[in-house]
Amino acid sequence: MNKIAKKYFSPEVSGLIVGALIISVGCLIASLRYQVLLQHQERESQEVLELIEQNIERTIQESYSAALTLALTVSDDGEVENFEKVAEQIFKNSNVVDVLELVPDGIIEYVYPLEGNESVLGYDIKNHPEVGAEVIKAAELGTMYFAGPIELKQGGQAVIGRLPITIEGELWGFSAILLYMETLIEQSGIDRFSKDRYYFQLSKVNPNTGVEEFFLPINEDIELDSFASVNFPEGNWRLYAKRVDTEVANASFWLIFAFSIFGGFLGGFMTTKFLRRPEELQELLHQKSEQLLTSREKFKKNSELLQSILESPQDMIIFSLDTDYNYLAFTTSHKKTMKKLWGQDIEVGKNVLDYVPDPEIKKQLKDDFDKALRGDHFEYIRKYGNENLPDQYWENRFAPIINKDNSVAGLTAYVTNITRRVEVEKEITLEKQISDSIINSLPGVFYLYNKEGKFYRWNKNFEQVTGYSSEEMEEAHPLNFFDDDEKELLSEKIGNVFVLGEDSVEANFMTKDGSKIPYYFTGAAINYKGEECLLGVGLDISEQKKIEKEINFEKQLSDSIINSLPGVFYLFNKEGEYLRWNDNLEEIANYTSEEIKNAHPLNFFHDDEKELLTEKIGNVFVAGEDNVEADLLTKEGERIPYYFTGVSMNYKGEDCLLGVGIDISEQKKAEQKHAEVLQQLQNHLYNSPLGVVEYDRELNVISWSKRCEDIFGWTEQEILGKNAFDLIYEQDKSKTEVIANELKKGSVESNISHNRNYTQSGKIIDCIWYNTVVKNSSGKITTVMSLVEDITEKKKTEEKIKENEKRYRALIENSPYCIHELDKNGALLSINKAGLEMMGVENEEDFLGVTYDKLVDPTQSKRILDLFSKSLEGESIQFEFTKDEKHFLSSFIPITGGKSEIQKVMGITQDITERKKSEEIIENSLKEKTTLLSEIHHRVKNNLAIVSGLLQLQKNEVKDEKVTAAFEQSINRIISIAMVHELMYKSPELSSINIHTYLDMLVPAISAAMNDQNRNIEFVIEIDEYKLNINQAIPIGLLLNELITNSFKYAFQDQEEGIIKISLNAKGEIVTVLYEDNGSGFGDDSNFDKPKNLGLNLIHTQLQQLEATYTVDTTDKFKLEFTFKSEAIEPIIA
Repeated sequence: MNKIAKKYFSPEVSGLIVGALIISVGCLIASLRYQVLLQHQERESQEVLELIEQNIERTIQESYSAALTLALTVSDDGEVENFEKVAEQIFKNSNVVDVLELVPDGIIEYVYPLEGNESVLGYDIKNHPEVGAEVIKAAELGTMYFAGPIELKQGGQAVIGRLPITIEGELWGFSAILLYMETLIEQSGIDRFSKDRYYFQLSKVNPNTGVEEFFLPINEDIELDSFASVNFPEGNWRLYAKRVDTEVANASFWLIFAFSIFGGFLGGFMTTKFLRRPEELQELLHQKSEQLLTSREKFKKNSELLQSILESPQDMIIFSLDTDYNYLAFTTSHKKTMKKLWGQDIEVGKNVLDYVPDPEIKKQLKDDFDKALRGDHFEYIRKYGNENLPDQYWENRFAPIINKDNSVAGLTAYVTNITRRVEVEKEITLEKQISDSIINSLPGVFYLYNKEGKFYRWNKNFEQVTGYSSEEMEEAHPLNFFDDDEKELLSEKIGNVFVLGEDSVEANFMTKDGSKIPYYFTGAAINYKGEECLLGVGLDISEQKKIEKEINFEKQLSDSIINSLPGVFYLFNKEGEYLRWNDNLEEIANYTSEEIKNAHPLNFFHDDEKELLTEKIGNVFVAGEDNVEADLLTKEGERIPYYFTGVSMNYKGEDCLLGVGIDISEQKKAEQKHAEVLQQLQNHLYNSPLGVVEYDRELNVISWSKRCEDIFGWTEQEILGKNAFDLIYEQDKSKTEVIANELKKGSVESNISHNRNYTQSGKIIDCIWYNTVVKNSSGKITTVMSLVEDITEKKKTEEKIKENEKRYRALIENSPYCIHELDKNGALLSINKAGLEMMGVENEEDFLGVTYDKLVDPTQSKRILDLFSKSLEGESIQFEFTKDEKHFLSSFIPITGGKSEIQKVMGITQDITERKKSEEIIENSLKEKTTLLSEIHHRVKNNLAIVSGLLQLQKNEVKDEKVTAAFEQSINRIISIAMVHELMYKSPELSSINIHTYLDMLVPAISAAMNDQNRNIEFVIEIDEYKLNINQAIPIGLLLNELITNSFKYAFQDQEEGIIKISLNAKGEIVTVLYEDNGSGFGDDSNFDKPKNLGLNLIHTQLQQLEATYTVDTTDKFKLEFTFKSEAIEPIIA
């Protein structure tokens, strides 16, 4: 058998078979690669299509929200309220809405913005031949329906979304949103993708013809049946997307096919070569293979064992490296940290330094690894992080891996996050420093000891006062600092602290030298490090003891003064000699201290009151106290009403009168004012919007205000004597009897009744009665006073408000956005279904009361709370935040609820995660486009410079002056264009330039080129700072080039001096340019409006390109003024 195999399967045959097999496999791989690339392109096209679909869907949703909000301006009775204000707010906050309309009964009556859209007012859309069918369809569907694109009456092409508005089941009309096609294309993102890579098409079936119509430029070379498409139900639209760059798949197929041919030949050759080796090599290979399998099994077991060991400490990051810094093993926590820190997935066998982009950290790691690979065990703590991982403290320990032969085979690193431990240690150290500072700054001595009397803490004052050292304090007992005769008292007080929680004592504090100092000691029981302890302070009361006698002597006087203030204070004896008085007496009476000392108390009163005051002063010395109201007489004779008090006391062994006088001027004025207010109140009640009724004890009418006559129709003469129940509607009498009985019995001071009442005309009205019982001094009921309010219309209004609230709630619950209400503290009051789904919560009750900052990432909570505070100040806020790797767009809208103060805040939140992804794709695409455009401007500018140089060389070879002049004009024209591209290349914006900068460069360049005769030509230039579109900047430059050239050639032929004025300004979109020289003007054979030469033809061509209107004056001068509408002009703020 071996012979047959050797015969038919020689090395050459085997090599041929292997080569053929490799070529076959290569062809198969090429084919599969071709299919995979095609599938990838199809999948990428589908992703782009889904991205654009999401953008259009977001645009539709935002349009729907705008239409829904606009519909709320229509009240239940069909009236439109606050259209302008609401539409303006929607227009400001929306990027997609171009025009808003309300269309009652199919006729456009409300439009915002009105400017530019005046022509559509009063237009009947139902009779429009193109949109009539879609209007009917929107009404039938009863939901938002997008019609168009159609040609607008006011110009342009737009898509129109119409939301039917129904009132009590009847179609009122539509809330309409207009999106210009340019806006729709921009918002969809179609224009941001390369046309060389994708082809897009947007279509819609015409409801009138049934034919599919396309709205983007059509490419006839692309088959329609090969499109990937997505349907949009809101209006029967269809979006197509197609990849057009399919050459990559073909190139990939042929490249792999070529490699497979080469590999087949190489494989056949190598197979033939190896099969010719001796059989001993096969045996050796067999042995080595068995050894390799055995080693692999051992390595696998060791790796698994090492990995299990590495993963065991959950709070530690562990990884091992070989001598080339390649990973041998690592824990999952290390992999996650590297992913978060550097954004890369690490692999075993890869060099760890390749994953670290930071050169400083990479150098530090390498130094650490080299130190460990030299056999050193070491550790350190370091703080580091980056923008992906905040700065944290890490404990790093390195250990070498030692082989059996004591050589280093690698290293293992153990990294532990100790941020929390470090922060806690810092806090403990800080708290210890703070507490020590507080303790040492306390007045007196501070102490802390346990039940056994072991001191744990004391301040420096303790050592300084007692004279004991810190070491002696540690061995001392609290009772060691007191004399034997006080130790029993101190032991009792210390015990009280541990039983009652606190106590205090006065005792003599004994120092080391035996001195005794009076101290006041406090004690409070606390738990210190799990042990019951006494904490307290001792205050030196030596000085306090010295002055206690003086304090007691003055205490009676000071207490009397304190109890008598405020006002004027006085103390005089029986003879009327003033012994004490306060500054107020001097200031109010305007007497000096010396004058008061020599004065008698009666000197401060008018003659007509001195007899009364003499009597009252005598009463004080007899009865002990008295008081009186009298006028204090100032030095100037002014009388001030005062209330004086007097008490008899013994002052330094002498009977004296002590008292205060209180100014009652304001009280007197208040009493007068009170009397006036009472009169005004009575007048007001009887003429107020509330009716006033006064009943006797049986509730018979005894007084009836004019307002009651207006409410009920009866005059006071007609109603007097009637009972309250004569006015009450029959069905409400039973519930009103309970309230009436409370009033009759006097069991309540007041109550409120809500019932219906008859009027003189027989009409039944709703009223609220505010009833109050009036009693005399003995507590008996004299009358019942009632205030009555007719709330019939108010009740109807409240019912209408409730209905509107119901509709409002229904709109919120059906909204696709998260709509919620927050109180002033930011706590959740309500949330709709979409909000619950967005937050992943099923029951609203589980969510209510949660504050807004708890719903977002903790790093963003402070910013959102600040924004919420701004909304409480009345400002509508829009902001973005992230949660769980999702992006959200949210708004805070303050709600006043018809009151002056903000009552609550409404929040509207939508998930914009997909939009953010789209924006990132678009932003990258725009960066590429910006770079490309900048390079194009640069190359165009360089090429124009080459052309200009070539023309200059050619001009130098020509001797004919006319030909030379023609070359110079061409060169100047090229310079005008090249300067635009130079500015575009240097500018960060690629579609517009600063026209002031452009003309500042251009005019001197042309003047220098043309002024070959050195004439004194003065330029007066007044050009505002504006950005102007490149498509209009170039024609202006060429136009001014021709005008300046003509002025130099013809206007100033016979003049040595001249003036050229150039001005440019803009008002809104209208740009006005004025060019004027004081030259000779046009001759009789020239006509500006009928150009005959190239220069004038070029001027007219540029005016036509700008679509400008102009006026020209060529009599004895040349003056050209032209205006045009700017494509995009923007003032530049200096």
